[in-house]
Amino acid sequence: MPNSPVQLPLVDLCADDAEVGRYAALLDSLGIGLLVFNADASLQLRNPQASSLLGNTETRWEDENGVALSADQRLEMQVLRTRQAVRKRTIGIKKEASAAATRCNASAFPVLAEDGSLRCVLLTLRDLGPPSTQAGEALQREAQDPLTRIYPQADIVQLLDDEGRRSTRYGTPFSLALIGIDHFPEFCRQRGAQAGERALAEVGRLLCAGLRNADMVGRFRVDQFLLILPNVRVHDATSGLERLRELVETRHANSAAEALTISGGVSEFTSEDSAALIERLRSLLAAARDAGGNRLCVNLDFF
Repeated sequence: MPNSPVQLPLVDLCADDAEVGRYAALLDSLGIGLLVFNADASLQLRNPQASSLLGNTETRWEDENGVALSADQRLEMQVLRTRQAVRKRTIGIKKEASAAATRCNASAFPVLAEDGSLRCVLLTLRDLGPPSTQAGEALQREAQDPLTRIYPQADIVQLLDDEGRRSTRYGTPFSLALIGIDHFPEFCRQRGAQAGERALAEVGRLLCAGLRNADMVGRFRVDQFLLILPNVRVHDATSGLERLRELVETRHANSAAEALTISGGVSEFTSEDSAALIERLRSLLAAARDAGGNRLCVNLDFF
């Protein structure tokens, strides 16, 4: 399984059947399944990778939370109704009732005829791989950062998209935080790159160990970690993260390990897209660092 999302090649929105066929073969060579649906929702084509994912029996399609999708809720039906693309949804495909679902990154988009009518819908499926079974850590996929053993940036941002959709659909809250190591560039210049790597690995380990199994931690840029805390309001999230900040500070204050502290921006989901959420967290983290570091800056709109 690749360690970063595959950038799908584009197919023209007015592609003919020959071009769609070439696209199906190209995606198959990349390990990506493709289903092509006619305008009446009947299946026109599926490439070998899609056949491998789906098998030859009836399959159960699930959302990112394991809830079964009805036929009308499936991505191709959404595109048939709206003629709008649906991108980067996490879904599950279960071939047998007793089997675990295969988690896939799915996208669907329309292909139009020359007169502007809908010709067909293309649905792509990329297998996200099996879940991890490491107890006590929020490590649920094999595509992990090799240094800290947590999610790489592309994956944690995808998980943030998924959690935003789940929260919007079910009305459940979640908090998120952007945690950074204070003065990390200076730390690396003074103590060396290996000391910087040890600091990143140690902070990543402490974050994972100090959070719940349901929480998600991922690398963000060089010295930062993006945290997703499902079903937690910002008040409770801040209390827990403050204990983690103190743990990092005290662990390194009176030991032979390199002294370091962390700062963070903490907020709560309010229906924005991931880019807006992350930008808010970056501003909060910058404010915490401007105030001297070794502290959290919280979005006060929630208090």
